[in-house]
Amino acid sequence: MINWGVITIIITKFTRESTQKAINNFENLKRSIKGLYAILSIIASKENDLFIKIGMDNIEALYQNFLELIFNDYGFRKFVRKIKSSEIELDIPLGDLLLS
Repeated sequence: MINWGVITIIITKFTRESTQKAINNFENLKRSIKGLYAILSIIASKENDLFIKIGMDNIEALYQNFLELIFNDYGFRKFVRKIKSSEIELDIPLGDLLLS
């Protein structure tokens, strides 16, 4: 006989842990984006470099697009499925680091 109470507790725990992990990931992303923006802001206040301003614009666009992506619940789920089925590559070369 299946003990539905135990199964419900396991699923609830998994959901709670998954949700907390997603929240932690989001907070880490926010801190990283804010940190990069702050560094570029400090440099930009000392120098009038077009590339620094372009970098700041890109960080703002990254954050805006990230928020739009995660708030598009249906589209985000489809996006994740496409990533998992290798329809979309996550190849982002960053120097010697390749995220894929």
